[in-house]
Amino acid sequence: MEAWLIISNAQTFGLANSMRLLTNDVKIDHVDVWTLRASLDHFVQTIPTYDRIVIHPQIEHGYYDFSSVEKLSRIPSIQFDAYHPDICFVGARGQLINGPMGAYHSMIALAAFRAGLSAERTRALFRRDIFERSGFFSRWESERKQLLESFAAHGLDISESFRAWSRRESFMYGIDHSKARPIRDIARVFLRQCGIETNQTDIVPADVIMAGCCFPVYPEVAEVLGVEGSYMFKPHQDYRLISLEKFIEQSFALYGKYSPEEILPGPLFTERYDRVRSIVAEENLQ
Repeated sequence: MEAWLIISNAQTFGLANSMRLLTNDVKIDHVDVWTLRASLDHFVQTIPTYDRIVIHPQIEHGYYDFSSVEKLSRIPSIQFDAYHPDICFVGARGQLINGPMGAYHSMIALAAFRAGLSAERTRALFRRDIFERSGFFSRWESERKQLLESFAAHGLDISESFRAWSRRESFMYGIDHSKARPIRDIARVFLRQCGIETNQTDIVPADVIMAGCCFPVYPEVAEVLGVEGSYMFKPHQDYRLISLEKFIEQSFALYGKYSPEEILPGPLFTERYDRVRSIVAEENLQ
């Protein structure tokens, strides 16, 4: 029986447990990238003992020299923002900052704070016409295309799986954290690509990612996409929900520790944030 080692990010446990459910023909071990980094000396010794190493493409360089691995496979993670088009990462003083929803911030809230709006006026910006002008309702096709292409680049065709995910509830907790079923489906696609006949089961492993931050799909966005929406936010490692008002209040408390010029969206979000910022500025003049 072959032994495989799965090395990935937050999806590590879901991928490994999915593969264990889907095949009895491979021994699956796993380690997330943070444990790998902390115990690198140990894994330098153990990685060569495995028949196959499965990694997230982003960790191929900088942690360990995988060039000597004979069977090296890559499984990316799901990046998809159509359900959460308001999310951005935020940096200040040269580093990312965490708010009430960890690394997930609201473009609207950030733009409103930097424009000097109150929390109450900011809450009033969360409405359909603002979302439409910000392009929040038109993310689906471009996000679908980049997602399918990111997996196809590694020989994985997830188009059929994507259609199935799209017919259910939102399959994302945020822009880069998916629910458990998509991870299970990706594991199945990968095993079949490796020539392994998978077990007939619809069992989905425990959704460990749900313990982290779960950003809601805003009701107006949800209506367009045909899923359930909410303005209730689940913080990291906390089984309680906070309201949009509380989310804005706590975000502003964090931003208040910096000057408005210091807090900026991450580079990948700049273009879309600038559009939101201009719309917020227009609203501020009224």
